[in-house]
Amino acid sequence: MKIAFAIVTLFSAGGLQRDCMAIAARLAARGHEVTIFAERCKGDIPAGLNVELLPNRAVSNHRRDLKFAEAVVARCAGRFDRVVGFGKLLGLDVLYCADPCLAARRVGWLARWSARRRIQLLLEADSFRQGLATVCMLLSDNQARDYRSVWSTEPDRVEVLPPTIDLGRRHPEYRTDGTRERLREGLGIAASDQLWLSIANQPSVKGLDRTLTAMRPLPEVRLAVAGIKQGSKQAGQVLSWARGVGVADRVHLLGFRADIPELMAAADLLVHPARYDTTGTVILESLINGLPVITTADCGYAAHVVKAKAGQVISTPFTEEALTAALAAAAPAVQRDRWSANGIAYGLAEDLYRGLDRAADIIENPQLLADGR
Repeated sequence: MKIAFAIVTLFSAGGLQRDCMAIAARLAARGHEVTIFAERCKGDIPAGLNVELLPNRAVSNHRRDLKFAEAVVARCAGRFDRVVGFGKLLGLDVLYCADPCLAARRVGWLARWSARRRIQLLLEADSFRQGLATVCMLLSDNQARDYRSVWSTEPDRVEVLPPTIDLGRRHPEYRTDGTRERLREGLGIAASDQLWLSIANQPSVKGLDRTLTAMRPLPEVRLAVAGIKQGSKQAGQVLSWARGVGVADRVHLLGFRADIPELMAAADLLVHPARYDTTGTVILESLINGLPVITTADCGYAAHVVKAKAGQVISTPFTEEALTAALAAAAPAVQRDRWSANGIAYGLAEDLYRGLDRAADIIENPQLLADGR
């Protein structure tokens, strides 16, 4: 088949973007011709992917999304056997959705009538509204519940995927084969330093301000941030927060990195106090690579941290005191080593790797859902 993938921004550090590229590679290996359409690319894109840019000049994010959605419809009409959106677009055969249901979110009176919300709901409705044919692949039961309750989406059009961890990103051996030491030396991290890792391109949503505040009384802690490029708007925001709490000299902005498993080996903790994360793929990737996790109950995959006994989950509502207590529990190296071993064992024992293959199966044959297979 000729299959079109569409995603507004393609970059190597985003979980949705990595899933897009990994599923494209799987379908190509099965003999299909896959073209990824994007408005823009950032960072290093793996060789072998067929990427075509459809840029537009809209200024606001919501109008840019709409213009891109319209460009995808125009470019793909009659030329592809399947059109797959990684994000809410128009005219999709299959949607791979990592976003929460916006129609289920309470907003103020002014926001309710804004052009931004009108466009967002237009794009959401075009996949989830009752009576359509779009197959919607979701990542959590909570997502599915919200979308069905608002849009009355037929059950045989919705699939909650198993975890979508790419087995090729599991490398616990990097913690013991010299990779850890090499990366730490390259970052200037002393043996006595504790290195926290954050993987985020949405600083506020992922709770980077919370992490920076928690660093203030801990002079031995360094923070490496992957996914935020020096000189970007997000970098300015993060550095402003860091200067505000006096830790800017201990923050490393690494930009978009392809060597995330290596960085996980170099780190001592993944600190991910997100305000919201549909799943938090980075949480599971950390566990299976032996990196203990401190996160919040607002992340869909937080339950795996508890089940694996490989870190701590901060309950809702979030408090700084709870984050401080969780980080204090992680301070002894012996505790982190125990959590690390538990996470590696969890990655061997649990079924965490079928999601991407299942997504490829559904894209090949959406009828699988209707048939209950």
